[in-house]
Amino acid sequence: MPLLVQKYGGTSVDGPARIRAVAERVAAAHRAGNPTVVVVSAMGQTTDELQSLARQVSARPHPRELDMLLTAGERVAMALLAMALHDLGVEAISFTGSQSGILTDGAHSAARIVAVKPERILAELERGRVVIVAGFQGVNPETKEITTLGRGGSDTTAVALAASLGTGRCEIYTDVGGVCTADPRMVPGARVLPRLSYRLCSTLAHLGGRVLHARCVDLAAANGVPLTVRSSFDEEPGTSIGGEEMERARVQAVTHRDQVSIAIAEGTAGGRGEARGIIEAVARAFPELELIAHEQATDAHGAIVWIGTRSDAEALRRGFRDLRGPGGEWKLQVDDGAAFVSVVGLGLGAQETVRAEQALERAGVPLVALRTTPTALIFRVPGERCAAAVQALHAAFLE
Repeated sequence: MPLLVQKYGGTSVDGPARIRAVAERVAAAHRAGNPTVVVVSAMGQTTDELQSLARQVSARPHPRELDMLLTAGERVAMALLAMALHDLGVEAISFTGSQSGILTDGAHSAARIVAVKPERILAELERGRVVIVAGFQGVNPETKEITTLGRGGSDTTAVALAASLGTGRCEIYTDVGGVCTADPRMVPGARVLPRLSYRLCSTLAHLGGRVLHARCVDLAAANGVPLTVRSSFDEEPGTSIGGEEMERARVQAVTHRDQVSIAIAEGTAGGRGEARGIIEAVARAFPELELIAHEQATDAHGAIVWIGTRSDAEALRRGFRDLRGPGGEWKLQVDDGAAFVSVVGLGLGAQETVRAEQALERAGVPLVALRTTPTALIFRVPGERCAAAVQALHAAFLE
């Protein structure tokens, strides 16, 4: 049978009972004849707790040491799952990211996988063992330093292993039944999508979908790795992701990002304070901030816009003078509490835009800004009206 990669998120391994339940599921897959690799996240809120602990000790934790600390969460989970499998009579062995051959660049807290050398994994699979891998981490082959992959790191680990091992399947287990038409916490009637193309799933992820991270989906698409997103709490089939769908106007889902901070730098270039240098410096210092706009006028006046968490945007505001360097005249403004609500589908155009705007108007949701693409209509709305906007758009297109 083809090799199977399974990934279990933090809620799926949150405590001894959940780890034993995951072990039962893994054991069943192994006994069915599937050579099995399992990727695990840290238990529950362990990563958040470790980050909080670091900031209680240090106002600005050193990036290398923070990575060393955060990788401990996944190591705990992988060892405990291996123990649970041993008690079920299943031979298993746990590996860190570096032991698994996951090689990354040197960017602490937001490293990118550059190669996977899975020789140890393959050797253990040949011995008939289940291999358990700590997600979210790797090693830089030049410096030998441990790195972490940032948001969605364990999902990315699973897909990278699936691609390198030539597997036929990669299953992502979480606490929801699959990719839904909207966030079920906002729209109780939201339903699980049985199938989704890579393109639309990537769009959903980039625009706020929390089930899969965009890096994971894009990596799967690039390597042709079929994905399944399922709940670890039941036996429902979940969402199958892969291939493409027919090009036709069809809304698939509504997604959102709330509590977003917007950082806008406006000014005139000069010396080292030119826009390209500013963009590069911010990307190095704050890799999680997303550059969404850069406009340059003929008189050298420009505007640069990033979005991200409040903490990153505030840190950028405090450090912007040093980052931008001497020369030019730049000012940075931060707007907290913004929200973006998006309608995602194929072949979206003027008719869908009008329909969406009418739905927001009927719901009394002010429209701050609009951006359209063939696969998404992206509305900026007041943060306090985010839930109302999601509900109105879901009702207009998907009910």
